Amino acid sequence: MNGINIFEYDITEDNDGFIVDVLEEHSGYDVLKLTYKSPIKTPYEENNEVVSYVYKPKKECKRVIVLIHYLFEKVRLTQRILSLYFVAHNFCAVQFTLPYHLERTPEGYSSGELFLTGDPHQNFEAYRQAVIDLRALADFLNFRGIDKIGIAGISIGALVLNTLMGIDPRFKAGVPIAGGGGLHYIVGKGLKKRYVREAYIKRSKGKSEEEAFEELDRLFKNYLKKVWATKRVEEPPEGEEWFLIDPMTYAKFNYPRKIFMINGAIDSVIPKKAVFEFREAVGNPPIEWLPTMHTTTALLLPVVFGRMHEFFEKNL
Repeated sequence: MNGINIFEYDITEDNDGFIVDVLEEHSGYDVLKLTYKSPIKTPYEENNEVVSYVYKPKKECKRVIVLIHYLFEKVRLTQRILSLYFVAHNFCAVQFTLPYHLERTPEGYSSGELFLTGDPHQNFEAYRQAVIDLRALADFLNFRGIDKIGIAGISIGALVLNTLMGIDPRFKAGVPIAGGGGLHYIVGKGLKKRYVREAYIKRSKGKSEEEAFEELDRLFKNYLKKVWATKRVEEPPEGEEWFLIDPMTYAKFNYPRKIFMINGAIDSVIPKKAVFEFREAVGNPPIEWLPTMHTTTALLLPVVFGRMHEFFEKNL
């Protein structure tokens, strides 16, 4: 990838910075806790330590599935179900924790509250940190001799996944669930949190929200044309740094991507336009449409477990 690279970081030269503790031992698998310092330092100490949980089969495991939870996650239930499923099929599963969530939540805040705010720059930095922390996780796995890395993410986890796979080819195969591309479209037309939408969309004095959105849409499409034509990440228009984290910006890098998309047919948070445009940009990979809304998509994951397993068996 040429041009601007906001996802560069100081790579740890060895695995001394990664701490692994055994939490649970079962007849067929162990649960380990993996912690390491984020390459990005924020004002919040809790957020500066990355916490992941590794579900490892007793037998040697050379294939890993990294799991990214959804926004405002509090209990890891979906991650645990998926981890146990993949362990039963001889994959290692790593439950990754997004910045500002769960154990990484600063005191006085709720899980995810600082990941999606009314401050676009804060959101930009949180998303950027998520991608870099995942790249550092790939370093750890590579140190352990593992280079067959798959990844699955739900909702915001799927968006982060879609960006990550465009900038780091070490993630060989991915399953984005309830994701897409075009963050301005998702925020402007799908996301229900009005305070976030207004922070991004309604910034032009004297213009209606619709006019402001149409102007932003034109800016982003013109930006994409330059990036895709030159295969170079360009400086975005002033005030639009979030173009630099959008999955669409990296859609033509690491192409074609080995991904299997899962989306809700009646998802209003991730509009179908955001799904269709991203899918086309990355080479029209297979997609599974579920008869669900955004918040209920995870409930039907058992229906597609077999398909996910089949996809990772083939592509890792």
